[in-house]
Amino acid sequence: MHVSTAYAKVTQLTTNVDRNTILVDESIQLTLTAQGSADRDAVNFRPLQVDFNVSQPSFSQSTQIINGSMSRTVTWTINLYPKQIGSFTVPRFTVDNESSIEFTVNVLPVDSASSSQPREFFVTSSIDTQSVYLQQQILYTVKIHLVRDIQRGQLTQPNLAGAIIEQIGEDTDYQEIIEGVRYRIIERKYAIIPQASGNYVIDGPIFEAEVPTNSRRSFANFGRTKTISRRASDININVQPIPDNYSETWLPSELVEITQQWQGETQPFVVGEPVTRTITLTALGLTKEQLPGIDLPYHPSFKVYPEQPSLASVERNDKLIAQGTFNSAIIPEEAGNFILPEVRIPWFNVNTGTTEFATLPASSIEVVAKPNNGAATAQTAPLKGQQQTTSPNMSPALPTLPPQSSTMNWLHYLLIATNVFTLIALYIFWLMAKTKRHSPKTAQTNIAPSVLPEQEAFTRLKQSLEQGHTHGISDALESWLQALYPTQFYSISASLAMHPRSGALETYNQLLANSFSTHPEPIDNRNFIERLTQFKKLATLDNEETARSVLYPK
Repeated sequence: MHVSTAYAKVTQLTTNVDRNTILVDESIQLTLTAQGSADRDAVNFRPLQVDFNVSQPSFSQSTQIINGSMSRTVTWTINLYPKQIGSFTVPRFTVDNESSIEFTVNVLPVDSASSSQPREFFVTSSIDTQSVYLQQQILYTVKIHLVRDIQRGQLTQPNLAGAIIEQIGEDTDYQEIIEGVRYRIIERKYAIIPQASGNYVIDGPIFEAEVPTNSRRSFANFGRTKTISRRASDININVQPIPDNYSETWLPSELVEITQQWQGETQPFVVGEPVTRTITLTALGLTKEQLPGIDLPYHPSFKVYPEQPSLASVERNDKLIAQGTFNSAIIPEEAGNFILPEVRIPWFNVNTGTTEFATLPASSIEVVAKPNNGAATAQTAPLKGQQQTTSPNMSPALPTLPPQSSTMNWLHYLLIATNVFTLIALYIFWLMAKTKRHSPKTAQTNIAPSVLPEQEAFTRLKQSLEQGHTHGISDALESWLQALYPTQFYSISASLAMHPRSGALETYNQLLANSFSTHPEPIDNRNFIERLTQFKKLATLDNEETARSVLYPK
């Protein structure tokens, strides 16, 4: 059978609407039908946007064969949501020189609805304030009113160009009687944060649902549904700019607070032992992205390793709450009393229109030396992904004794007495060894010395690293460095800092960081051994130079 094709060109264009008169919160469904063939983009619907909010057009094609003749029909379907009350013209459309006719639709106010026939479906919207400052939160509430059940429904979110829009909490479902009619109400709330100043319009969200027709004319209509569409009204707002006399970081809120906590040993703190300072910044009506950073000054004798800030946004009582947690590992390197300076975070009070400050008062902390020997192994390793925060004076320094304060005099004298006793004991041990060398050989007795010889201590240290035994490496390092610096040892970090170019201190810092990091970085033990070997060479040269200066003073 021969089939002729007659759809290469549009021969007729017609327009239909489901109704000509609607309420301002309802929609018109417009259908444009072309006899023939046409592309999806053949129709320009932009002129409709002057008076209506326009949905995305749907596009369909159908083909018929009658008595061997084939024809094609193309259909566009689009929903129109009126922007205001009045009479509006739906313009003519043209495809392949074929044009539809134009016609008028009437848009009535909501209160024009028949009082005898209650509205089955409608949507309302409201905001908590119409005048806000730039980046201040607006609470937007939308309510869907239902008299009958629906099968499926969806609600778009309100729209404000360039604004941050987030839903707050879960939908609430309750019943309410309005003008004698019981409605089921589904309520949803949004936080809208405008990002530009000026006068704007918040476009109302659109609710679409499938509703049973409840037709009883025939069994064939059982279970059929129709689509209903309702739109919340638009709302005008005024967004005020940042005041001209405001010179601080812009943080518009109703309330901003800053608090701190210390994790670890309570005061007094101990030299070389890390403690964690946690500072929490909380702001009402803001998102986490709006929170500023916090710059915390410290005394040069503190090593400070800040973690990556933890930022979060939560919802409480229809408000967004932004919270930033700033953790820093702090390692004091000297004993004494220190002052942590005051921390001030400026913010703009949107209720009073004034500048205020969230303040963390200055505080005093006490640092003491380790109880065992007055020295501390300074754990100066940054956590993973951190950079060390120091002042210009915090470069590695030669080891120094803790400052003598009135509260530390007793410990200072105790250290002097201990050192004197140690020197006397070493002198007696040397005399006994000398006497032994000149006396006849007797049966040998294996007595382990309290301090290993330097070379043996270094060999044991290397073996531990070669075997991957990083646990307890600090003890092995301390044993070796004590043998290397028998009269000058203060702490591992202080000793390794004497030759920073060897790189040994840097690797040891990372090793210590792993001990209190949740994401430890792998340590290259072979590279660590090379750095320690280089340090040993530099230290040996120093010791030889010191010995020559003592034996041959100038």
